Amino acid sequence: MKTPPDRSGITFEVGAQLEARDRHKNWYTATIEKIDYDKERVLIHYRQWSRRHNEWFQWSSPYLRPLERVSLRRQGLNLYKYTPLLYIDSFTVF
Repeated sequence: MKTPPDRSGITFEVGAQLEARDRHKNWYTATIEKIDYDKERVLIHYRQWSRRHNEWFQWSSPYLRPLERVSLRRQGLNLYKYTPLLYIDSFTVF
């Protein structure tokens, strides 16, 4: 039996919570409903949506990410807070 990859912040077990991106490129809080070890994929249920919207994702998919990012955004924390930015004064005439 194959084992899921070791991805930081994601626990590959039934009932685990994470965030998944749907076909319309929107990220939603989701839960793992099933794991298919042979095909290396997980069935994702988008919370607060009908189960008819459940989707299979390869467990290495970039469209799965840890739920912690959602809580950081809700707290107003910026993951790129310490990234230096370059500001250009558009009123300066050369």
